[in-house]
Amino acid sequence: MTAQSMAEHVVVTGGASGIGAAVVDLLLARGCRVTVFDLAPSARAEVETRIVDVRDETAVEAAMDAAWALGPVAGLVACHGIRGAFVPALEMDLDRLRLLYDVHVVGTLAVSRAMVRRLDGAPASIVMVSSTTAYRGWANQVDYGPAKAAERQLMENLAVEWAPRGVRVNAVAPGHTLTPMVQDMVDGGYDLEAVEKRTPRGRLADPAEIAGAIVWMLCDATHVIGQCLPVDGGWTVVGR
Repeated sequence: MTAQSMAEHVVVTGGASGIGAAVVDLLLARGCRVTVFDLAPSARAEVETRIVDVRDETAVEAAMDAAWALGPVAGLVACHGIRGAFVPALEMDLDRLRLLYDVHVVGTLAVSRAMVRRLDGAPASIVMVSSTTAYRGWANQVDYGPAKAAERQLMENLAVEWAPRGVRVNAVAPGHTLTPMVQDMVDGGYDLEAVEKRTPRGRLADPAEIAGAIVWMLCDATHVIGQCLPVDGGWTVVGR
């Protein structure tokens, strides 16, 4: 997918809410056709929603067939995800841990290769959504951070493997962003004031700011391959 071909078709997983919905809005504004894969329907009448669990490869393949019937897919934004349990490692439920990996890693691979299998040599672009928790160590995040780090590594491996096919694979790593998932964390007692104080920018991101970086990576960064871009108001560069 290139800056010169904005009318192309993009699949956005997790596109019904949060950062995914902001990506959908921006892609529509740029003239793209958008299909959403999610467990809930998109509020945007302009998009086709396929209700699909990304962990189910059969369902993913069927959803990709349905998307392709609307026109070849040239872009994929893997924006689906679930929050971590935020418990100490000694208390972590291993089934919950497996669920995080299934959603973020297995699900991302499933949708990515479902698209690539259908390209037949056509160029394409994939952007995965990792997280700043994929960098360095975090207490009480033995599930979410490592799963997002594995997703980043998946991106790097696929970038090397699929570049000769003409497929660019990259990722964006959002910092704290005002999404429904973060609001759930706040409702559970998460201290946003401490986050804002540690962030050089002094505030959380708006979903549209993350979406802007994702769409740039997807459409405009035509010689960028295998990179993960933190979009975090400076969080990852703070030396304390």
